Amino acid sequence: MTYLRRAWYVAGFADELPPGQLLARTLLDEPLVLFRRADGGVAALLDRCPHRFVPLSAGTLCDGGAALQCPYHGLRFDGSGACVHNPHGNGAIPKAAVVSSRRVVERDGLLWLWAGDAARADEALIPDFAAVTSAPEHATIRGYLPTACDYRLLADNIMDLTHADYLHAGSLGSGAITRARAQLTDLGERSMRVAWLSSGDQAPPAFDEHLRLRGQATDQWTEVTWTAPCAMLLRVGAALQGEQRERGVDTANLHLATPEAAGRTHYWYWSTRNFAVNPHANAAIRPIVEFAFSQQDKPRLEAQQRRIGDAEFWSLRPVLLASDAGAVRARRKLDALIAAEQGSQEETA
Repeated sequence: MTYLRRAWYVAGFADELPPGQLLARTLLDEPLVLFRRADGGVAALLDRCPHRFVPLSAGTLCDGGAALQCPYHGLRFDGSGACVHNPHGNGAIPKAAVVSSRRVVERDGLLWLWAGDAARADEALIPDFAAVTSAPEHATIRGYLPTACDYRLLADNIMDLTHADYLHAGSLGSGAITRARAQLTDLGERSMRVAWLSSGDQAPPAFDEHLRLRGQATDQWTEVTWTAPCAMLLRVGAALQGEQRERGVDTANLHLATPEAAGRTHYWYWSTRNFAVNPHANAAIRPIVEFAFSQQDKPRLEAQQRRIGDAEFWSLRPVLLASDAGAVRARRKLDALIAAEQGSQEETA
């Protein structure tokens, strides 16, 4: 499978990787082991010892976290992948005893992995999600959901949120978004925004119960900003008709997808809100959010993937609706980025 390589992908929540522990995770068809170096920075190595190909994730950190020891014959590798200790013979280190590594940056509570040449890693391409990840604890719900589908299907799911009126009817859907017309904004070759705005409809139940007056006509907004390859910031909210957004209820939600392999995706979500900010409310809202993701979105996406099988998406000639505009634009942008990257590699080969 061909991926965009000059790009950052989420590798996990930062607190998934406490000091002294190893995290084994396959990203973009590549088995990796992540750990924190002695200085607190994150190392990512190919999870395969170059000696007998044992998973290094079965090993142990040593030398104060400066090296990872293979569990089979005791070779040690530092965060760059260089072998720093050979307990056999005279201790000479074979030149080939090197493990390939990936660049990882920790930012806004997330671990970001650069999929290409580490020397060309551009941190300016990491999206700024601090407004979401720095929200109060009791206004935050987040989770990790491995999903058996292509990562682009997950992007389609968020880029066309008219499905909320059907898949999430009775909680997140009210019919308003289906009746609204999608508005697209181009933000450059790696990003775009799609928005649905409506006025006069009652807010979905999950929002209506938190408005100052319930059962009233509202102004509603659903806005998604997509950043290649598959990071999305979703704003959804409602205010009483004619009132400023600040007087209503607003949510900010991250939907972050990284391909594990063909037909399998790592999915992280991080949701915040400006209302019901207290432990009791957070505990009450959490199962609603988790149910929508795990019991509604995930099964539908996996069912889609089973029906698609190994076919190339466009080869199936999908019927396109007006609501598909954002999802199609994002797919086309990603396809163009990958094609341009592949072309430049062929030219320099």
